[in-house]
Amino acid sequence: HYMYIVSNSNYFNTIYKCGGRVIYLEEVHTDNQKQLVQFIIEEYHSYVPSAVSVGRRIDWLIFDDSVVNQFNIPQPIGMVGIGSSVYPPPKDLLTRVGLSKDEYKDVFNEFANNWRFCLKPNSVKNAGTQILKQVRKQCKSAWYKKYGDNLKHLLTFVGGDNNGAVYKADNWEMVGETSGLPDHKSSSMKWNNNEELKELFVKPTGENKKLIFYKGL
Repeated sequence: HYMYIVSNSNYFNTIYKCGGRVIYLEEVHTDNQKQLVQFIIEEYHSYVPSAVSVGRRIDWLIFDDSVVNQFNIPQPIGMVGIGSSVYPPPKDLLTRVGLSKDEYKDVFNEFANNWRFCLKPNSVKNAGTQILKQVRKQCKSAWYKKYGDNLKHLLTFVGGDNNGAVYKADNWEMVGETSGLPDHKSSSMKWNNNEELKELFVKPTGENKKLIFYKGL
């Protein structure tokens, strides 16, 4: 792979060649870019076709220089995003990073969750792992620039009968699995107050378990 850093007035792009094609990431800032992200998720995400998130969020559009419209303008082939980590934290994650729940709370903003990674079908082979590498190269500076915190840990949750092969190929560790919640309770409850939490709490049922992958930065 050949790698180039190119810049323009809005963002830095990291470009690499993959099978003779040039793949690059573009950090999302404008409303038009955000609409593209939403469209890609709703059209192509295999098991959570929702673009809604809470907390922090940085997304990138993914481009392949061979994919253009009739005006020769590059068209995105996917998106990848990081955002606020999860609370309460899964026990397997705490074990891997050697933190108690309270210690994790103190360094919560040093963690980011790869909340979505979505490529259109038939995208260039092996692009997924290369894209994750580029996210790791860019995410620390993007996180610090936007939020002022040092990003030290990435995690992600893989469900929908996927095995996380793209993360394994980028040397992420599979550190465990979530305890599993029914569909209507599986969203994050970290933004609810104590009274709401009492009302919302359900015991894990083992449904919708997700694999937890971790990558230190």
